[in-house]
Amino acid sequence: MLVMGVCNPAGESSAYNGLYFTDTELRELASDGRLRHVPVKAEHRGEQLGTVVSSFVDAAGRLNCVMRIADDTVEGAIAAGLVKDGIARELSLGYSVDVAHSDNKLRAGAKKVLEISLVRKGARDACFVTAFEEEGQQTRFTLEQKLDPWACFDLEGCNN
Repeated sequence: MLVMGVCNPAGESSAYNGLYFTDTELRELASDGRLRHVPVKAEHRGEQLGTVVSSFVDAAGRLNCVMRIADDTVEGAIAAGLVKDGIARELSLGYSVDVAHSDNKLRAGAKKVLEISLVRKGARDACFVTAFEEEGQQTRFTLEQKLDPWACFDLEGCNN
């Protein structure tokens, strides 16, 4: 099964020094292919269910990814069912941040994506599954979401 969705909201400004990704960092993640082959999990634990096959930043600045879930395994088949049934409808990005301490200040350093999880409720708003496609089936969009997944290719459709 292929699953597509927003895995991180729009990035922070380049002057931001914190744990969230900046806009520049998100664009670099998508353009240099660092997300490719990142493991997909359920609720940030357990067995790997699949991997990220592609990523892009949409017109609203949000990081999107396409993941392949290995539905030929028990864990993958269960996760695919949870996506189809709308139970695992959100995404959560698991990553580490190097933090340095100097001159009585903390400075966020390199961020490394460890996994992307299918979750019932993510920690960040606006990170959700937008579409999925089973082998030999037509792509199904998650119409329950208030935002059309393709609207962000047109700047006027991106209000969130």
